[in-house]
Order: sequence, then C-alpha cells, then structure tokens
Amino acid sequence: MKLWKLLALLSIPTALALTSGCAVISENECQAGLWYERGIEDGARGRSQATVYQIAQKCHEYGVRTDTAAWMRGHEEGVEQYCTPENGFVVGRRGRDYEGVCTGPTADLFLANYERGLAVYQAEQQYAALANRYEKAEREVYRLERAMDDAESKEELRALRSEWRGLLREMRYLEAEMMRFGGFGAFNPLLFY
Repeated sequence: MKLWKLLALLSIPTALALTSGCAVISENECQAGLWYERGIEDGARGRSQATVYQIAQKCHEYGVRTDTAAWMRGHEEGVEQYCTPENGFVVGRRGRDYEGVCTGPTADLFLANYERGLAVYQAEQQYAALANRYEKAEREVYRLERAMDDAESKEELRALRSEWRGLLREMRYLEAEMMRFGGFGAFNPLLFY
C-alpha cells in the first residue's frame, strides 16, 4: 500500500478525535446554509471528509439540515486547491497536520513536499529549543559570576566555580549543536530543503 494511502487511512480517526470537542460550525453558519462554499473552504484548508459529518451533527442540534452532497462537491474543488506541491511544502513548513485528503497524481508530490516542509519546521523547532537552553545557561552563568563575587568561603567559591565551568561546557556543546542548523544565533532553513 502506498504511503499516502496509509496516511490517509490513519489520519481519519485522528482528525475525528482531535476535532470532536470543538465547534466546527456556528448556528449562524448553519442557518446561512452555504454548503457548497463551506465545502470549498474546508477542502482548501485540507480538512477531511469526516468534517461534513461533524457539521451535520452540529447543525442537527440547531434544527438545520445539512446539504451533504453540495458540501462534498465544494470539498472536492477545495481539495484540488489544497493538494498542490507548493501548498504541501507550506503546510509542512507551518507544522500543520495533514489529514490525508489528497488523492490521485498530485498526492505523491504533495506528500513529498509536505515532508520536506515538515523537516524544515522540525529542524527550526529543535534549533529554537537549543537556543532557549543556551539563553538559560547564559543567564545562570551571569548569576553564578555574581554569586562568586559574593562568596563567603573557599568551599562555596569552589562549588560555584565548578557549577560555572559545567555551564560553560554546556554552552560550548549547545553552540556546536546550533552550528548544525546554520550557525550560532542564526537558523538557516536552506540546509533542510
């Protein structure tokens, strides 16, 4: 089975679980009825066909009948807008979930670019975590330097220096790790395309 088909099958229950607790549609939107337009919008956002069942359930609570067929026609059109290779990269680069809506010849290209974009997003998140750790270590180094100036005994000074040296080693390690992502102080996404 192709990877994109497997992802599509696995993503439907996940999408249902993630969206089951939130309002998919307001009462006013149900009353307006613009089902075809709503389908285009949901498809263009990469929402799965399971969305229409959530919409129907919510609108039923408001006493409004959903035109599922019109929504599905619109959704199909919206999915065509969504499933471009360029959009695959953008969706992945933003770290968004893919609900497996793409089929046909564009699905493989969309998924390949989605995975490339997602790799860049994940690398950027890793870099940000390293930079955050570095900043915390740097603040702690400054705190220890002030504490060493105020140390009241040789033992206290020795313990503070030991901790200070450990933090300097950690900072050097973090600097080296950040270099893998384009340099110290600068994430370079081009390394991950």
